[in-house]
Amino acid sequence: MVEKFEGCILGLAVGDALGMPAEGMSREKIKQLFGEIRDFLPSPYGDLKAGQWTDDTEQTIALAESILETVYLDPGNFAEKLKKLFLSGCRRIGPTTRAAVINLLRGATWDAAGIFSDTCGSSMRVAPIGLVYHFNLNLVERYAEISSRITHKGSAAIAGAVAVAIAVACKLLDFSENEMLEEVVKRTENHDPLLSDKIRYAYEIREKDLDFAVEKLGNSISAFEAVPMGFYCIFSSEDFESAVLKSANCGGDTDSISAITGAIKGAEGVDKIPKRFIENLEDPDYLKDLADRLYELHERIVKII
Repeated sequence: MVEKFEGCILGLAVGDALGMPAEGMSREKIKQLFGEIRDFLPSPYGDLKAGQWTDDTEQTIALAESILETVYLDPGNFAEKLKKLFLSGCRRIGPTTRAAVINLLRGATWDAAGIFSDTCGSSMRVAPIGLVYHFNLNLVERYAEISSRITHKGSAAIAGAVAVAIAVACKLLDFSENEMLEEVVKRTENHDPLLSDKIRYAYEIREKDLDFAVEKLGNSISAFEAVPMGFYCIFSSEDFESAVLKSANCGGDTDSISAITGAIKGAEGVDKIPKRFIENLEDPDYLKDLADRLYELHERIVKII
C-alpha cells in the first residue's frame, strides 16, 4: 500500500514538472518549440529548471502537511498553510487561489475567502485527501469539497476536486477502471452534472487521438476542461509514462492536467513510474518521505476506527 502513496505523490510532481515548460501554450506552439515533450525541460521563460515543479505540487504539499498536523482535515489550518506559501513566493499561483489567499490575508475566514470560480486549482492539489481517507469514500468526497471551498467555490471546481480525490481513493482500493469511472461519475454528479458527463465522455473517446480529445474536451485552466482532459490521458493510456507525456503535450494548462494525470495514474504504484523521472525530479526524497508519513497517518487512523 505504501508504494501507492509514494506513486501518487511522486507521480503528481513528475506530471507537474513535465507539464511546466509548456504551460499556457497551444498544441501547435509545443510542437514548434519542443517537437514533443518526452522528458523534463527547463521553462522557456527562465523561471524554473528542468525537473522543478510549480504551485500544483507546492499546494499539494501544503495540504498534506496540514493533514499530518491535524489528522482530520482542518480547513483553518490548511488556509494558514496557503497564506504562508503565498507569502514565501508560490510558483505560478493561479488567479483564483491568489484572490482567495489575498482575502485570507485581509482577515477573511476560510469559509468566506473563496471565489466563485470554476478553475482547476483545487483539483490539482487534492490527492492527499484521496490517499489518507480512502477507507471511506463519503469522507473523501466531503473533505474534497471543503478543501476546495477555501479557494474555489464554483460547482465545477468542487466537482473536479471530488473527482480527482475519489479517483485516487479508488486506485488504492484496487477498483477496476470501470468501477473507478462509475464511482467518480456518480459522486461528481452530486456537485456538477456537466463535469460528470464530460468525465464519462473522456472515457468514451479513449480510443481517439489527443488532437480529437483536445478539440472535444478543451485544455484550459477551467475544471470543465482540465479535469476531463486528465481523465482522458489516463483512460487512453496503458502505463504511467504514456499518460503523463500525453498530458504534457496536450497544450493549455499542461502542468495542472499532468499533475492530475500523474497523481491518479501514479497511485497504481511507484514502481510504475520510470526511474529517470524520479531521479531527475526536484526533491524526490522529501516527496517520498511525505508520502510515507501520509501512509503512516492513514494506518494510525484505521487502527483507531
